[in-house]
Formats: sequence, structure tokens, C-alpha cells
Amino acid sequence: MLAPSHISIAQFDDLKALLAEDFVALMNTYITDSEQRLLEMATAFHAADNRAGFEAAHSLKGASSNLGAEPLTTLCHELQEHCRAGHIMQQGDLIAAITTECRAVNTEILSLIEQD
Repeated sequence: MLAPSHISIAQFDDLKALLAEDFVALMNTYITDSEQRLLEMATAFHAADNRAGFEAAHSLKGASSNLGAEPLTTLCHELQEHCRAGHIMQQGDLIAAITTECRAVNTEILSLIEQD
């Protein structure tokens, strides 16, 4: 039985074919950038900074959508909406869920790259 995928393998493969030799570098950039966005979300949460939380979620949502990381994309969209409403301080559990899902996406990316 296969473990559930955190990204769309078809979309991942399409991106790999499109980017060819630049693909691995782009995936490494995604991983580095996503960790930065997670840090920004945590900082925004602790500072009650809805705008910074929105921006970090927006950035991660866009990059994750390009990979077909739909669960992560959905979670980031939820955080954006809560930040837009001024409720980042009630979103500790959501930010934790985003962190967990993002790290699962990053682990899956690394695993798929190593298979090549």
C-alpha cells in the first residue's frame, strides 16, 4: 500500500519535464524558501502581525500550488483568510498544521529527487 502523496505526482513530473536540468535547483529553492515562509508565519503569529502572516501564507500558497501540493495550498489559503480578518492570534494550530504539511511536502520532494 502506497503512502498518501502530499503533492500531485503528475504535476511534479510535468514540472520536471518542463524545467529539465533546472528542476533540482528549483526544488531546492522551493524547500529553502518554504522553510523561510514557515519562520515568517511563526514570527507573524508571535507578533500578532496579520499582514506578515498573510504575505508568508500567500507566497507559500503560490509556490505550493505550482507543485500540486493541494493540501498545503488549501491550508495556506485558510491562513490568508484568517489574517485578512485580523485573526492570526487564533491560528496557532493552523500554522502548526501548515508546518507539518510543508515538511511532509519537502520530504516527499527530496525522496522523488533521489529516485531519479
